[in-house]
Amino acid sequence: MKNVWLAFFVSLVLAMPSWVAAGHHEAGDVHLPVGHMWKHGALDEQKWMEMVQTYTPEQAGEWKKVLNERNALREQFKDEKVKRAMKEKYKQMKKEREAKLDRLIDQLADKKITKEQFKQELKQLHKKKRWMTKEEKKQLHMLHEQTRQAMENNDQEAMKKLLPQWLEYMKKENERLAKCLQEVKQG
Repeated sequence: MKNVWLAFFVSLVLAMPSWVAAGHHEAGDVHLPVGHMWKHGALDEQKWMEMVQTYTPEQAGEWKKVLNERNALREQFKDEKVKRAMKEKYKQMKKEREAKLDRLIDQLADKKITKEQFKQELKQLHKKKRWMTKEEKKQLHMLHEQTRQAMENNDQEAMKKLLPQWLEYMKKENERLAKCLQEVKQG
């Protein structure tokens, strides 16, 4: 009876994130994993370009290119075919995860693996591919904070050093978006 409850609980825990994601995506609203600096779209783009013109005008062309690429990628994510492909990809991932869980439960029930092995495999199964590593999140947070302080203090030298870092960050984000889009389209 204990194994039945364990199997029920584990399947409930693993399926729950899928239910939440499925409900979110069926609403037709696909969440793009982009930073909060992009909440207001064109408004933020205008602010970025103003800062670039003020502190690093020599990079304005490169910034415009990166921002245009970002806008083009974001538009592609709005396409209905891409939305459907993303929905299908999530369904496929859910099926694969459920099949792996079933195999794990069977192996545990047949005593082919120990409880400790089961826990380890379950941890691996439950891990998600993150958009950013913890280190990348920490670096981004520091960059945000340094930028906020430089803006509050009107520190021109700091802004001249920080804007190129933001440009590199945005280039990486564009690469990630493009890779994500490519994976979805390849299906």
